Amino acid sequence: MSVAGWLASTLALPLLALATAHAAPPDTADRGALEAATDAIFAQWNRRDTPGCGVAVYRDDAIVFQRGYGMASLELGVPIGPHSVFDIGSTSKQFTAASVLLLAQDGKLSLDDDIRQHLPEMPDYGRRITIRQLLQHTSGLRDYIALLILGGAAFDDQATDAQALDALTRQRALNFPPGSEHLYSNSGYFLAGRIVERVSGQSLPAFARERIFAPLGMRDTRFRRDHAELVPGRAMAYARAEASVGAPPHDTATSYRLDQPHWDQVGDGSVHTTTADLLRWDRNFYEPKVGSAAMLAQMQQPGVLDDGKAIDYGLGLKMGEYRGLATVRHGGAWGGYRAELLRFPQQHLSVATLCNFAEAQPQRWAERIAELWLGLPPSLAQDSATVQRKSAHLTPAQLQQWTGVYRHAESGDLRKIVHADGRLALRHFDDEFVLRPLGSAEFELSAPSIATLRFHERTRDRPRRMTVTTGDRGRDYLAVDVAAPPADELQAYAGRYRCNELGRDYEFELVDGALRQLDPRFPAVALEPLERDRFVQGLLSYRFHRGADGRIDGVALDAGRVRDLACSRL
Repeated sequence: MSVAGWLASTLALPLLALATAHAAPPDTADRGALEAATDAIFAQWNRRDTPGCGVAVYRDDAIVFQRGYGMASLELGVPIGPHSVFDIGSTSKQFTAASVLLLAQDGKLSLDDDIRQHLPEMPDYGRRITIRQLLQHTSGLRDYIALLILGGAAFDDQATDAQALDALTRQRALNFPPGSEHLYSNSGYFLAGRIVERVSGQSLPAFARERIFAPLGMRDTRFRRDHAELVPGRAMAYARAEASVGAPPHDTATSYRLDQPHWDQVGDGSVHTTTADLLRWDRNFYEPKVGSAAMLAQMQQPGVLDDGKAIDYGLGLKMGEYRGLATVRHGGAWGGYRAELLRFPQQHLSVATLCNFAEAQPQRWAERIAELWLGLPPSLAQDSATVQRKSAHLTPAQLQQWTGVYRHAESGDLRKIVHADGRLALRHFDDEFVLRPLGSAEFELSAPSIATLRFHERTRDRPRRMTVTTGDRGRDYLAVDVAAPPADELQAYAGRYRCNELGRDYEFELVDGALRQLDPRFPAVALEPLERDRFVQGLLSYRFHRGADGRIDGVALDAGRVRDLACSRL
């Protein structure tokens, strides 16, 4: 995201001071420049052979900028317009939270209710889980999306509410004790949606339509529960496709593929809406028509863990700062859809970026648009820390010294640094991001967000580590001593393992000198060794367990939002 040639950082203080006030509408000349600068952000996607985004800027109670870039339907040649409907993924969560709060306002439930009061089929984990903990991602419940995938489902399959609820009722353990941590989990909002339905006697789509969407005039907005339901004006979602051999270089049909999951759960996602309708919702936070001012303030109150530590998540909304200004926001990603609704409440300015392709970066684009319309210079962090610094020229040996696997000390998340084609890249799950060298031990990562990576040599007290800094937040990842077990040792892990909490077996086999997990639906992919008895495969981490006799008797699966799911060897 280059900002070279923009305003010098010396202008930051006066411009920032002006932006903290209620900004006045730009004059005609300024408006033209703002529109042109906003168009420039999406120039790559303002074409008839690509998907794109619907964009709107809200100032006070009006849309001051609204435009579509790219195509809503590549097959039919329909461009994105002001009434194009997008699936906004997890940005939907604020509407589920509002539905719960409306029922609390009606006196029909309390946020401090034990969820088993409304969902008696949920397991008793020895500690109660409250509705508030569902909404603040502090319940400890494993993520149902990860559970269904681990159980063998694919996004091209149809997946129903019943399947998701069955997956959750199978679980015999939590990721952590309720209230002790904050870990994003779609299960909380899926279950919150079921609570709305049981308490109100209506489906969540019907309740939200009656209590939220209709009163606000959000005529093009709905919770969509059936993947086969027709949605007038819907933008289809796309992902990049590998070009067919011999296909024309700019043939749209071979450049993209549809990316539309067939999952029908609501609550954690599935709201379909437009940029125009989101203004009506955004305006409600300043002039409440749905819910009271107290209720809307409650949505924007950051949660607190049992130990008193504050988190940045409220009830369906995330609170924070951007460039020193308070923000309220939420993003979403589902299939090929990407969304961001970003509000600057003190400035009464909001930005919506709704996109229909998987590589879109709506969060970054919304921030860049906000900088323009608030009169801010480009990000100071980008100017001073990365953009104005030249790339360093490092030898292959200087690059290779930092390769390896790194683990976050608290969460256990893994990052892999690889060297290929004369450059370093960070690999996370199936994504790979190229690193630009700024020095012998410092690198820039420019996607999915601006970050710097600094490597530290091993010391007497600490292993080699990597510090990833985004904004003013740094996270340390410690180097993992990767084992290289010979084939005869790998054979000890081969076999079948029963995963009762997933309702399936996992089978491992030694093939061509590598341990592989067998699945009749997919090619067998080799597991990469980490430490002794631990392997990774894409987003999955396998930790094999040994019994008292030293033999392998089980394996635990870790997938980020699912921790320590135990399977027993048969």
